[in-house]
Amino acid sequence: RSCQTMVMKDDLRRMKRVLKELGHVDGSGVIQTKGRTACEINTANELVVVELVFAGVFNDLTVEQCVALLSCMIFDERSKDEDDPAQGLKSYLSGPYYKLIELARTVAKVAISCKIELNEDEFVDKFNPGLMEAVYAWCKGAKFVEVQKLTGTFEGSTIRSLRRLEGLVRQLASASKSIGNLELQAKFEKGSELLKRDIVFCSSLYL
Repeated sequence: RSCQTMVMKDDLRRMKRVLKELGHVDGSGVIQTKGRTACEINTANELVVVELVFAGVFNDLTVEQCVALLSCMIFDERSKDEDDPAQGLKSYLSGPYYKLIELARTVAKVAISCKIELNEDEFVDKFNPGLMEAVYAWCKGAKFVEVQKLTGTFEGSTIRSLRRLEGLVRQLASASKSIGNLELQAKFEKGSELLKRDIVFCSSLYL
């Protein structure tokens, strides 16, 4: 038991180093603005989400692009044998995706330098752009049947993904509010509105 406690303490120490390196806490362990923002996120990798916010990635994107980009954080169905999962995406979607991957690598490298057991490529591969085009179309007002053709998943899986995504977008709105970024807050609140419609948010799919 004491051995397990020591391992947990080591893990905690390493994670604290990661948070310090990424600017979530200061040298005394006092939580900073980044850390307060991360506290609002629990449906996706909060370290990467916060890097996206503080790197200003969302600032120059439309609402639809923001929501499409966030879909990479919650979509976990893999396409077969794709060397570049973003292949075929329009530049207005692939550009933000590659920025996400760049920041995810930064987070992974910091974690590894702090002796966290992590495979950089596996970590980065978790961010899946497979739903970006469909989400962008949905936010633009496309019908569900049209959006479904843009996915390689079953209808139920698409609906679950869109619901999870809406939860993440709402958390980003709260996070933006907590740091006083009202422009970003309004952008994510609008994104939530665009997602919440039609069959995706029926109280029952049998109605």
